[in-house]
Amino acid sequence: MKISARNQIVGKVVEVKNGPVNSEVVVSTKSGDKIVSVVTLDAMNALDLKVGGEAVCIFKAQSVLLAKADIAVSARNKIKGTVTEIKDGAVNCEVIISTPAGLIVTAIVTEDAKKDLALAKGDSVYAIIKASSILVGVN
Repeated sequence: MKISARNQIVGKVVEVKNGPVNSEVVVSTKSGDKIVSVVTLDAMNALDLKVGGEAVCIFKAQSVLLAKADIAVSARNKIKGTVTEIKDGAVNCEVIISTPAGLIVTAIVTEDAKKDLALAKGDSVYAIIKASSILVGVN
């Protein structure tokens, strides 16, 4: 299956916390980064997600917020990386972020946000994604 979400990151499930309605799933990527997702308990059971199993974390580029500093936020996912490419557009731009371990995250932000942050290639940034914005899939 092909999907339109730019960010599709494969890893292993390293932790699962089940609640009465939702479950928190922690996936460790090949690069060593951890991604946290919140899914329904029904989805956990339907996907048969278990510690040690492979999973793919999927999130849209529009769900990624960018910050130039390590700020305190409620979002569970903060991935530190370097801006490796910026593709300008009329209203939005695409920002490609790479971590030292090789993880790549794509963000879509407005041109105004890029200007406000003074984003440029080579800048150190944090990609911030809410756990509820991350879908989990299995093969």
